[in-house]
Amino acid sequence: MATVASLSEETAKKVIRQVEFYFSDSNLPRDAFLKKTLAESDDGMMSLALISSFTRMRAHLCLGDLKPEEIPESTINAVAETLRLSTFLRISEDGKKVCRSTELPKVDEAIRQSDERTVAASPLEYDVKLEDIESFFGQFAKVNSVRMPRHVADNRVFCGTALIEFSNEEDAKNVLTQSLSYSGVELELKPKKEFDEERFEQEKLVVRSHPQGAPNWKDKPKAEPEYPKGLIVSFELKKIAAADSLNNKVLDAENDNNHVKSVDDAQEAVAGASENTENRSSNGGGDASSVVETVTLESEDAEEPEDIASDINQGPTEEKSKVATYRDDKNVVLREDLKEIFQKFGTVKFIDFKIGAESGYIRFEEAESSQKARAAAVLAKEGGLIVKNFIVTLDPLTGEAEKEYWSQLRADQGKHRRDFNNNRGRGGKRQRGGRHIGGKHDSGHRNKAQKVGAA
Repeated sequence: MATVASLSEETAKKVIRQVEFYFSDSNLPRDAFLKKTLAESDDGMMSLALISSFTRMRAHLCLGDLKPEEIPESTINAVAETLRLSTFLRISEDGKKVCRSTELPKVDEAIRQSDERTVAASPLEYDVKLEDIESFFGQFAKVNSVRMPRHVADNRVFCGTALIEFSNEEDAKNVLTQSLSYSGVELELKPKKEFDEERFEQEKLVVRSHPQGAPNWKDKPKAEPEYPKGLIVSFELKKIAAADSLNNKVLDAENDNNHVKSVDDAQEAVAGASENTENRSSNGGGDASSVVETVTLESEDAEEPEDIASDINQGPTEEKSKVATYRDDKNVVLREDLKEIFQKFGTVKFIDFKIGAESGYIRFEEAESSQKARAAAVLAKEGGLIVKNFIVTLDPLTGEAEKEYWSQLRADQGKHRRDFNNNRGRGGKRQRGGRHIGGKHDSGHRNKAQKVGAA
């Protein structure tokens, strides 16, 4: 049996801490990417290759820009052996996957507890390192995590306020009573709830100034995003209690009339559609929904590639038999049901969802449409939009989670193009067995988008 290469002691500590953080009560409840990937896996586990491809893991393992499929097997084996030392994590028998060893608490409760033991600290230098903040506050109490939200008007830079989550609420309260200075500057310390309230007001001002949700960067050095921003929202389906489901028709009618009263209302409310938009990006992989640990992005390109699906019907489709079976079943949500709800806010480009799943993604044509949808969900008295016997709650996909989603989408599309080109023309000179683009049998749909597995 081949000897498994071991990670250095320092690297092993970083890897264990990083992966434990990904699956922690602090991060996982907020991370749409991780939650969706785990929910869609057959065994509730995540590929170690995917985990190792996250930004901070690549840095710890010195992997450069390698994609999951490019990571050496020897590295995966070394990571697996290292993570076996953690009592918080469980590694699959084949050493290829990882998950938590304990069940995740209820999401809402986990987030509430996390917020109560979190302190907001400012002002901090814009180039401050996360590790330095963690080390500084670690002098006073055990630190679970550090979040570095982006600036509301320019999400390429740190906002100057760090969110430090301690191991318990008592430690957080104790830190709040102290007078602390960092780099010679006295820090202003406040509970996370106060930070969120202030940020909410700041986000409303930005939305009013920039209706499309895009800050004005005309006078700044060119650094266009490499993927469209703000088009994607992640969603979760929550079953309505049996008694409440009797009123579904009434709720549906109310939703139809009260989705968004005006564009201005929607844009002012959208800041509240996420508890802290920039904080919902995992420090490496997810998302959607978790922690921003890196605050500098590479040059980006906002132009959407021409091979991205331009029609909702070009995405993966449920089997016609299933659609026919469940069309009138109030306890089963179909992509068509979601499309009917979300197209009221703007053109829906793609719905990443399969029958039976509890979460998915909606990709709009314009960022303003996603803002309207999120605002409508926040304004709804039910706490979300109503689809059959379910309440749909929405979260924006931002930061690293958004970047990972687009990267995976484009990787899948590239593979599909290559497979298409390899199969093109098979079956003789009449092109039988393969579609001939431009020929009389061309259906007009080029490069049908593959379902993004978020993995």
